[in-house]
Amino acid sequence: MKKLFISATVVATLLPVFALAESTSLTVSGTIIPTACTPNFAGGSLVDLGKISAADLNADVQTELGVKNITLSMNCNGRVPVAVRVHDNQASTQLDGITIDGRAEKMYIYGMGAASGVKIGGYGLRHGTPTVDALAMSLMYQQGGGIGGPSWLEPSSTLVAKNASDGGYIHYSWGRSVAEGPSNGIIHTLPMTLVPVVRAASALPTGSDITLDGSATFELVYL
Repeated sequence: MKKLFISATVVATLLPVFALAESTSLTVSGTIIPTACTPNFAGGSLVDLGKISAADLNADVQTELGVKNITLSMNCNGRVPVAVRVHDNQASTQLDGITIDGRAEKMYIYGMGAASGVKIGGYGLRHGTPTVDALAMSLMYQQGGGIGGPSWLEPSSTLVAKNASDGGYIHYSWGRSVAEGPSNGIIHTLPMTLVPVVRAASALPTGSDITLDGSATFELVYL
């Protein structure tokens, strides 16, 4: 999980050796964030689905495994609004054709690894009610290149979308209302339910154990 404290760019320009004048320029720019937040998952960042018997999987259709509740918590040393965006580290193993909560769009399905070149399935992240300093808030999102452009909108899906590989960032935040926008606070929480799905058993390789291997990065963004 990333924490963004200081962003800086260092740019140097060197003139070629045959230039008439010898000179060089250096530009240094950056932003120091006065307030810092620490993100973590209650109970740790590993979600263990345990051992799953192949005999319990549906032969010809997907099987939804037991769900797991997780909570992302962000503790700040000052009252600030924050947002998160999610990156799928296993996007290359996302399986097309599976559905979670009635949605099959790629933006909602996270990869869960592959075995012998066969994609295993995927999972979704069903969002709950976020809180700021223990007060229930409304979830909202922005989609685009960065914060500050489009207005905050109310999600139409129960699932948390991930960022597109082409840079189509989706930021999630929370506040008293969508019109008011993200709320300031010290402790922010975003509860979620991880919903894992395995493809039809008849399409999985046989003869050895299959490891479910999902991974996602939750990036904290200061507003």
